Amino acid sequence: MHNNSNSTFALIKNLVPRQHLQQWKPAEPISSNKKSLIKWFYFFRSTPEHLPVRVSNIAYKDYDPGTGNKILNNYMILREIGRGMHGKVKLAQDLDTGELVAIKVVDKQSRKRQLGYGPLRKSRDTDGEQRVRREIAILQKCVHPHVVRLQEVIDDYSSKKIYMVLEYMEGGEIVWRTPDDGPALSVSQARQIFRDLVSGLDYIHYQGIIHRDIKPSNLLYTKDNKSVKISDFGVSYFNERLAGPNVHYDDSIEKDLEETAGTPAFFAPELCSPQHLWKITKAIDVWAAGVTLYCLLYGQCPFTAASEYELFEVILNTPLVFPDATQVGFETSDDLKDLLSKLLEKDPEKRITLDQVKRHPWVIEDLRHPSAWRREANPKKY
Repeated sequence: MHNNSNSTFALIKNLVPRQHLQQWKPAEPISSNKKSLIKWFYFFRSTPEHLPVRVSNIAYKDYDPGTGNKILNNYMILREIGRGMHGKVKLAQDLDTGELVAIKVVDKQSRKRQLGYGPLRKSRDTDGEQRVRREIAILQKCVHPHVVRLQEVIDDYSSKKIYMVLEYMEGGEIVWRTPDDGPALSVSQARQIFRDLVSGLDYIHYQGIIHRDIKPSNLLYTKDNKSVKISDFGVSYFNERLAGPNVHYDDSIEKDLEETAGTPAFFAPELCSPQHLWKITKAIDVWAAGVTLYCLLYGQCPFTAASEYELFEVILNTPLVFPDATQVGFETSDDLKDLLSKLLEKDPEKRITLDQVKRHPWVIEDLRHPSAWRREANPKKY
């Protein structure tokens, strides 16, 4: 390798195509030692305003001699902060900037389906690598104040894992119910969270994405707990034909969306019907947003049952009921009843749209300038 900085930069540029690189002149010749090469490589950062997501093709692992913590490239792993069906989430620190990040660690090989409710609908246990690459592709499309941001993907072909470096949501999951299953949030807090959800959800729908797992645990607080962002796109669906305001659902999209995905308590009726009474569309996310709002307000789900079979029957056939004020500490207003009834409309063709939600009296009740909020929540802005 030549010690000329221009030729070195050209080499890295060829190694990492489609990146916007910032040229840096090394103070000394590059060592052939792999660790030194990795450290040097990280001076070549993608320019954030042009390319939000960096892609690194080398996963170098080491230990910090002082703390014993694992090091992955330029990230020091601090502790595990989450674990799910598809992988673990680690809290880490960027050794260059000091920034805290969340690293989602996903196996490339598929894991066995966890025990729980038995599947009543068709399910595709997709290959782990295919699933995570789909999630990465979806997150690469998303740059929005109410969607968790993917910062980097570490994908070493020789590794059994893929690492997704995400912004760290220090506020964590929303605590929405008390130990005795009562509401943990005020009505105004629930309304603000719901507005953030609607803004982020409308944006991802505009990008051609259906989340398929909207629920309180997938809404994360920022550090100051003043806003929330949508997270976990592990079972999300993307099709460019769903992007924009004019959407056409064809048979192939319908077939893909029939596959089981998400959390049963938040399933829309069209996902529960064995007779396929309705088409499956973006409206499944609107229903899940309605269930989420109900949870945030009342500390309980609107539809519950002992088994998945019974739950599907309840979702399909049981009318929506509002808790008594003695249970939750407040009277459900007529505007709120109207909104929840429209969000949890059994027929997806009659269900309220996100555009209509943004104009609903309950949603904008405490806003001084509702039109200004709607401009901020316009997906075309981002």
